[in-house]
Amino acid sequence: MKVLLIGATGNLGVRLVAALLTHGHVVVAYVRSANKLESLLPTSIYSQITVVEGNAKDSSLISRAILEHNCEAVVNSAGLAAMAPWKRNDLPEIFSAVLKGVQKAGVQRNEPLRAWFLGGLGVLQFPGTDTMLSNYVPIFLEHRQNIKLLRALPPRSVEWSLLCPSTMTAENLQVSVPAKSIHNKLTANSTSPPLWQDSWLKHIPFLGKLILAAMNAPRYDTTLEQNADFIASDLTDRESRWIGVPVGVIDATK
Repeated sequence: MKVLLIGATGNLGVRLVAALLTHGHVVVAYVRSANKLESLLPTSIYSQITVVEGNAKDSSLISRAILEHNCEAVVNSAGLAAMAPWKRNDLPEIFSAVLKGVQKAGVQRNEPLRAWFLGGLGVLQFPGTDTMLSNYVPIFLEHRQNIKLLRALPPRSVEWSLLCPSTMTAENLQVSVPAKSIHNKLTANSTSPPLWQDSWLKHIPFLGKLILAAMNAPRYDTTLEQNADFIASDLTDRESRWIGVPVGVIDATK
């Protein structure tokens, strides 16, 4: 599959380059600076990809890149949510622009594009309820408005998935192809976190679900390499089970 990767210079982005190539995809990297990306990747990897310079906040440029390079899928790893609820950054603007660009390209092509976006653990539902985890632990709240944009899309306008990991850390400072990970592949679940550990604590008035959510959260720490591989592997499946849903992931071996 030919994939437009937006945000390829980020911590997850460079690992997505390696993972996508490892799984046989053709990578078109959409970045602000080609020089920066070249400095982050070994020459042997950089020479295998096409690089397009552009602004992730410009939906028209994104749509043009998709169409001119005949991309079949888009992965957006650009932008970071602010942890504190009172702080703001440019993630919502980036997310909205990328989504509009993907949707516009699909309309012009008369076929919806496959797209992976990044969210956070907090937009998944507390198991057994319809309430987001971020209602109990109010951090990274910008992801909430992003998932609302996805759910408000007309049917089949974008074949989207939203990966919702917790903290991601790097296994290796250098990327390589084939991509390497010392950990197992991730276990996933739609809508709510996989392998949730329930407890009577949730019945404590007012604070119970907050306590249980905070206790479970560290279990969902994964690596950048695992998440990159998860997305790249899924894009090999034209009938992905994750289309149209937020996806929670866990390293079940921990």
